[in-house]
Amino acid sequence: MNIYEPKGRAREYSPLALNYFKGCDNGCRYCYVPPMMKRFRKDYDHSSVSVSDINKIESTARKFEGCGNQILLSFTGDPYCNFETDETERVLEILNRYNHKVAILTKNPGKAKKDIELFKRFGDRFNIGSTVTFDNVADSQEWEPRAVTPEQRIEALRYFAENGIKTWASFEPVIDPEQSLNVLEKISGFIDHVKIGKLNNYKGLDKRINWTDFLEKAVEVCRKNNVKFYIKEDLAKFNKSTEIFKHELDQDHLGL
Repeated sequence: MNIYEPKGRAREYSPLALNYFKGCDNGCRYCYVPPMMKRFRKDYDHSSVSVSDINKIESTARKFEGCGNQILLSFTGDPYCNFETDETERVLEILNRYNHKVAILTKNPGKAKKDIELFKRFGDRFNIGSTVTFDNVADSQEWEPRAVTPEQRIEALRYFAENGIKTWASFEPVIDPEQSLNVLEKISGFIDHVKIGKLNNYKGLDKRINWTDFLEKAVEVCRKNNVKFYIKEDLAKFNKSTEIFKHELDQDHLGL
């Protein structure tokens, strides 16, 4: 369990990452981890969550001390999954001890409220984000059956913003473009920045979406509301005439 440099699409989120949960209990249908892991273990069950020895993070945090690069928690599990108790608090305590910059991505930001005082101790070296996919409970429960509702995610992000914590949102995957645009509009009044991608290789659904239209409208919402944004590479390929500045295509533009 080490701090590492992500590759491919994951690298667009952060120069460094740390995974300490194995598995995830959100149950998202579109999750890329189960099919990836089943290539190596046929009996892999992503819904069975376990945690690594948190104490072992001390050595990797010390090794990277002073690197100045953001560490994302996390890619293969949710830092505030239903299984989580105090594990993420313990990880953050260690990373703060070594003066690291930390970004969190979770589908349950409301649960993270218990650690807000710890977040504040990081100062400008911390932000918390959530993956937002739908604007209604029914679709969310169909696709993300054990994650909290879209409104709960938005409410929690607003709470953190109002309490001086930097917030961000990930629009990936985009399953229903209209719903993603609705949520983008809804959070634009308080969110610090957004990262916008698309749906990739999911049962042909991605082939039926007009990504050029979605990109144009998403940029329009961000521009209108002065929201800083990053367009992921897979979506940027569909740009035909929308003005996007170079820094808005730079994967490290919005890092800490």
